[in-house]
Amino acid sequence: MRRAGALAAAALLAACFAWLSWSAARRESAAFDESFNIVSGWTLARTGLRPPGQPNPPLLLRWLALPLPSAAGLKPHDDAAYRAAPRRYGLDFVYSNSVPPEVLLGRARAANLLLGVVLLLLTGWWAFRLGGPEAGLMSLIVFAFMPPLLAHSHLATADIGNALLCTAALFLLWRGSRAPGAFAAAAAGFVCGLALAGKYTAGLVALLAPAYLYAWGGNRLKNYAAWGAAAGLGLVLGCLPLSPLEWLRTAVAVARELEAGHPTYLLGEVSTSGTWYYFPLALLLKTPLPALLLAAAGLLRTKISRQDRLLWLAAPAAAWLALGMISNTQVGIRHILPVYPLLCVWAGLAAAGLWESKAALRREAAPLLLAWLAAVAQLNSPWHLSYFNELAGGAAGGHRYLLDSNLDWGQGLKELGAYARERGAEHIHLSYFGCGDPHAYGLKYAPVLMTTCAKLPGDGLPPPGQRRQLLAVSVTNRLGVYYTPRDLFGWLDARTPEKIAGNSIWVYDVTGDTEALKLLSYPGLAQ
Repeated sequence: MRRAGALAAAALLAACFAWLSWSAARRESAAFDESFNIVSGWTLARTGLRPPGQPNPPLLLRWLALPLPSAAGLKPHDDAAYRAAPRRYGLDFVYSNSVPPEVLLGRARAANLLLGVVLLLLTGWWAFRLGGPEAGLMSLIVFAFMPPLLAHSHLATADIGNALLCTAALFLLWRGSRAPGAFAAAAAGFVCGLALAGKYTAGLVALLAPAYLYAWGGNRLKNYAAWGAAAGLGLVLGCLPLSPLEWLRTAVAVARELEAGHPTYLLGEVSTSGTWYYFPLALLLKTPLPALLLAAAGLLRTKISRQDRLLWLAAPAAAWLALGMISNTQVGIRHILPVYPLLCVWAGLAAAGLWESKAALRREAAPLLLAWLAAVAQLNSPWHLSYFNELAGGAAGGHRYLLDSNLDWGQGLKELGAYARERGAEHIHLSYFGCGDPHAYGLKYAPVLMTTCAKLPGDGLPPPGQRRQLLAVSVTNRLGVYYTPRDLFGWLDARTPEKIAGNSIWVYDVTGDTEALKLLSYPGLAQ
């Protein structure tokens, strides 16, 4: 493949990835953590104040705030309100500011989408260095149409930035193994330090680095010293305006929080302790089947050596998976998102190996699998967040297996607003799981057992003369993940939703349904 053709193909795939991801960004309301992350970054950058209750270090939060309007164009910062209720403050910052929420969300999301495109190019470059132009191109194809990467590349969270920094640190460790030395060790260390300043789970790369540096050989003491000094520098610079000591205190607090656990929905059951097969199952059901088949083929045949395949691709991915398996906090595939760039490299190498095979059947398998993958991304666009593969029955069957940020993260309000207007029911009964403001999407609503980051009082009961009466229930609430008892919406079991907005909010037509309307008029439901 000629260089110009390869560059053109890479640019086209990067543009395709950006377009698919941005299409989702324009259709989704704020996901649960986005408003808190945006206001945390904005406050950090302008006041140096540590965000109360924010589990992420400063670097990637500040990145989200870079493209926001200047402080002069926004409401003045209220330190007392911020410290008293940071998530409430975040929701108000995004939805009740002098700048429209679409602008604030859009700018922060665009910043992360840029990181997603850089990660795509890095993944393709690594595959190219391992297996040549065909492997690089095919890895780019796998990445460009991978739903979990499309889903999280545009959300204002630390997940895609963490995947980029961890992948970059691993890539630099791999590249350094080809030409060991203090400079190569320092480069890998500096990026690892930045990764630690972006998300605490990047500590896994720091734990793997000494073993990789030892495998380099040469002057190990010099390499360790260079890596450690550069990692410390990256951490200090990435933590600004906070000190490394503050970073450490927060890391300890976050570790305790993770150990305490979080309500986790798995196969219809809710638990606050981890289940070892949560992330293996999530990886199996949230990854497109053609990508899984290519990854399996990578176990059997690729151009690169077994050492490269196992040491640099499989070992870190297995470590991420193992860390997730022993964790007590398991709320989404995003927690092991760094596995996916490694899987894309592996799958691209496998596809290139099939393409170069002399056997016609193997050669034809590569383009067929990649075309299948591209079709999956297109057919599920723009709702990549709620993607489940055929083994789970698609997005419609995903709720039987996993919830939270795997399927329902508050992203469906915008589509719900459009659907309610279409049905002549702009005032609805709403049980929402998320951190968006329904009013921003044209909805008046009576709150029903809401699970939100801040109390949303709503607008009272819909007028009885309204042509259509609708009840919209986020699937996390519908299945009672955060309720005790869990069957508070059990009375809906005999009713079928007429619409699933954003693949996450179940909409029921309760017009003339005397029993349902009587239940929904009970005042206690608004609490």
